[in-house]
Amino acid sequence: DVKGGGYEILKVDFMRTRHCKTQKDAIRNADLSTVFKGLNMLGNIPWAINHKVLDAAEKCWEDGISLGDIPSRVDFEVPPLPEPMDYVDYHSLSEEEQKLHIEAFKKHKDATTKHLRFKQKNMDLHSLRCSAMLKLNQAKKFKDFEEVFFPYNVDFRGRAYPVPPHLSIVGSDLCRALLTFATPKPLGPNGLKWLKVHLANLAGADKMSFEGRAQFTEDNMDNVRAAVDDPFGENNWWMKLDDPFQGLATCHEIINAIDSGDPENYLCSLPVHMDGSCNGLQHYAALGRDRDGGKAVNLCIADEPQDVYIGVMHEVIRRVAEDANEMLDFDENSSDLTKKEKALLKKAKSARLVNGLIDRGVVKRTVMTSVYGVTYIGARNQIEEKIEEKLEDKGYDIDEIESEINTSCGYLASLTMEVMGQKFKGARDTMDWLTACARLIAAQGQPVAFISPIGVPVVQPYRQKRPFTVVTLLQNVVLTNDSDMLPVHRQRQVSAFPPNYVHSLDSSHMILTAIEMQKRGLYFSAVHDSYWTHPCDIEEMNAILRESFINLYNQPLLQDLKKMWELRYPSIIFPDCPELGDLDLDDVRSAPYFFQ
Repeated sequence: DVKGGGYEILKVDFMRTRHCKTQKDAIRNADLSTVFKGLNMLGNIPWAINHKVLDAAEKCWEDGISLGDIPSRVDFEVPPLPEPMDYVDYHSLSEEEQKLHIEAFKKHKDATTKHLRFKQKNMDLHSLRCSAMLKLNQAKKFKDFEEVFFPYNVDFRGRAYPVPPHLSIVGSDLCRALLTFATPKPLGPNGLKWLKVHLANLAGADKMSFEGRAQFTEDNMDNVRAAVDDPFGENNWWMKLDDPFQGLATCHEIINAIDSGDPENYLCSLPVHMDGSCNGLQHYAALGRDRDGGKAVNLCIADEPQDVYIGVMHEVIRRVAEDANEMLDFDENSSDLTKKEKALLKKAKSARLVNGLIDRGVVKRTVMTSVYGVTYIGARNQIEEKIEEKLEDKGYDIDEIESEINTSCGYLASLTMEVMGQKFKGARDTMDWLTACARLIAAQGQPVAFISPIGVPVVQPYRQKRPFTVVTLLQNVVLTNDSDMLPVHRQRQVSAFPPNYVHSLDSSHMILTAIEMQKRGLYFSAVHDSYWTHPCDIEEMNAILRESFINLYNQPLLQDLKKMWELRYPSIIFPDCPELGDLDLDDVRSAPYFFQ
C-alpha cells in the first residue's frame, strides 16, 4: 500500500515524492510488488543497541573527548568584528591615499570575513552537538529493547531509506556502530576472518587482498585487545581509525570470539559490510560493457583490488607538478600582463599552492561523485575541505589565504574532472547519451520520466519554482509554489538525469539482492552500495549480489529505456544507443573485489 506502510499509528508514504503529483499518480498505477518485497524484507530485520559502543560514546560526550561524530564541547574563540570604516570620498584622494585606502579596505574585509567564518564554525558545532545528543538519547531509550525495527520507504528514484531521521544505519559512524543485529549467529569456519577484514576496512587498510587485510588485524592484535581492555587508556589506536566507533565494536567481537576458546561457535551479531568499488562507475561500466573501466573498478578477475582513486590521483599529481614547475617567460610581478599571461600565472600559482598536498583522499570524493553529476562548484568544495586541513597542518593561516585556496581548489577540481573524462571514456559516452536524450525531452517542456528495472516509475520533479516573499512586522516569510503546472527546469532535468538513472540502477541491484537473501533465510541490510550480513554468511551474500548484478545487466537496459521513451515521446527522434564494449559480465561472478 503506497499510503499505509511504516508504523502502526503513524502511516508513512511509500515514496518521498517531493510533492510531485505526476509521480504520485504514477506509483498508484504501477506494479510495485518487487519493491514492496524488498522494503518489507529490510524492515523486518530486528536490530539491537550495542551497549559497549553506547558506553564509550557517552564517556566521550561527558568527558569532552572530540571523536568521530562526538564534537568538541568548547567553542572556537571568535576574533572581534572590526569597527565600520569611516566614509571617504574615494575620488577626492590622491593616488597614494587611494592605495592606502584600498589596502585598509582589504584588511577590514579580511577581518570581517574571519569573524564571520569563526562565528559560522561555532554555529556548525552547535548543530553537531544537537545531532550527537539526539543520536545518543535515542540509543539510550532503546538500549533495553530486545528488538528494534526500522520501517523503510524510497525516494523518487527508488533508493531505500529507513524512515527514522536520527538513529539508523544510513547515519554516520556512530549511528552504525550503535546498531547490531538482534539475532546472533555462530561465526562458522570463516566468520572470524571476515571480522578481521572488516576491521582492516574500517582502519583504511582496504587496498590489499583479503588475506592481507586479515593479516593487518593480526599484526595489530595487541592494539585490538587494548581497545577492548582499556579503551580510554594510553593506547588509543582505535580512536585513530577512519571509523572509530565501528572499529571499537569490531574489536570487541574479535576479542570475544578468540577468548571464547571456540571461535567457530561464538555467537556474533555484528554485521560485516561489503562495499562496491566506486559503485557508480561499476554501473556505467556494466551498462556500456566497458572492459577498461570495468577493470579499474574491479568487475574483472584480479589478484589484488584495483583502486580507481589512486590511478586518478597519480595523473592529477603529475599534471599539477608540470604546471607548478613550468617556467613562465614573463615577469610575474609586472602590472602590465596580457589576459593570456594572467591566466597562465593564475594556473601556475594555483598549482604551486597545492603541489605536494594531493593524496587519495583529496580526489576520492570528486571521483566518486563525478558519475553522479557533481558540479564544478561541488567538486571544488569537496577538494577545498581536504586542502584546508593539509594547509592548516603545515601552519598556514587559511583565513588569510582564503581566496588563493578557493582558486587553487577550483583549478584542482577542473583537472580532476578532466582526468576522469579521459580515463573512463566508456562511462563518459554513456553519460553523454543519457544527457543528450534528457535534453531532447526537456526541450519539449516535459519532465524526464522512466521506469526502473524493478518497476519503480520515476518522474523527475524539477520545475521552475516561484518564491513569494511575505513581509511582516517581525520577519520576511518566503513561500514557494512547487505546483506541477509550473514549467520544467530544463537545466536541472538534463544535468540530474544521468545520476538519477544510475541511482535507480543501484537501488534495483540492492532490492534484488535483498529478496534473494530473504529467500535463503539470511539477514541482510544495506546502505545503497554497502551490503551487510552476519560474518558467517559473507560468502553466500557475495555470490548472491554478483548473480543479481549479472542478471540485472544481462537485460538490454539502454535499449529498453530508448523504446520506453519512443512510446512516451513519439515526436522525438532519439540518438542511437552507444556501442557496447567487450566486457564479459560473467567475469563479475569470479571477481573477488567487486564488492569488498
